[in-house]
Formats: sequence, C-alpha cells, structure tokens
Amino acid sequence: MKTLPLILRGSARSHGGAPNPHAARVKTTVRYADPMAWALTLAIGEAIEPLGEDFRAAVARCALIQVGPEAPPEAMSRAATDALRGFASAIRFPAATPSAPTGLACIVHGLRGPTLTLTMPVSEGASIALTLSTAWLARGVVDYVLIATAAAVPGGDPRAACAVLSRGEGPAVDAALLVKTLLPERSSHA
Repeated sequence: MKTLPLILRGSARSHGGAPNPHAARVKTTVRYADPMAWALTLAIGEAIEPLGEDFRAAVARCALIQVGPEAPPEAMSRAATDALRGFASAIRFPAATPSAPTGLACIVHGLRGPTLTLTMPVSEGASIALTLSTAWLARGVVDYVLIATAAAVPGGDPRAACAVLSRGEGPAVDAALLVKTLLPERSSHA
C-alpha cells in the first residue's frame, strides 16, 4: 500500500495586536497569557478555521509542535522582576516558559494530541518537526499536525505563524517550504 505524502493543508500568520476572538471565551480558564502566546493562538485559529468540520471532528487527534528560540518576553520579564523581589506569581510564572504559547493554544482550540516545544531557530527545527510529524501521521497517532512559531518584535507586536499538515494527495512538504511558511518574508530593506 502506498503511503500518502505529508502535505500542507493550510497556514496563517498573525500578530499580537490583532483583534482577539478567543480571550473572552476562555476568560474563566485563562487568567493571564503573554501577548506572544495570544499571537500564536490567533495564527492557529486562522489556519484551522478554513478546514471546517473535518478538522473540528479530529481536534483530539491533532498534534502541535512549536518551534522557536524565544520564551514569552512580557511574562518572562515580569517573572524575573518578581523573583528579584522574592515573589513568584502563580499566574504569571507559568506563562513565562517557552512552551506557554503551546499550552494556551491547546486550551483555546481543544487540541489533545502530542505537543512539543523545540526551543531552536525555525530553520534548524523544521526538519525535526517534519520528522516527528511524519512518524505520528504514519503510525496513526494523529490525523493533523500543527507546526507553529511565535516571536517578539522589538518595538512592535509579537508575530506568529502556523502550518497545518496531514497525509494526502498533493505536493509533499519539505523543510524549506515549512520554513518559508512560518517565517516572515525578508524585506528588501533588511
């Protein structure tokens, strides 16, 4: 039997300053999340929304791999400041870890598959994320894999992006396409 390739089902990019349709819905569950975590959650929501009922029916069989070298800067800065005063907020401290955006996205979108945060640059982590995705999908552990990234923007709102992968007919996803999907275009002024 022929194994279907890993294909890109959808993708989206978002930034922390965008309107947030999720915050009010999870207000009683999530008391604080860093703007970087909300940016990632928004990008995931925009990437999965067009998939409709097929995705919603499989949400319990969806993995999320976050790739990126940063932790949420606002929460991390606040936790560090609090620690210097001998205090650790039970609300803000957990929001300061590199995996906090992954946790928020799972709560908001109901994701119940495997999760992983690769704290490395997207260009280095893309092939690892694809290897894991391929294995999970081939073994039937999940039906979808979301690979996402979030980053701080000095002087601006954080940005995030998400790619939705599954098995299917079409061009196969490779690390170069994944990196291109997740990272912003380099401006000609850079």
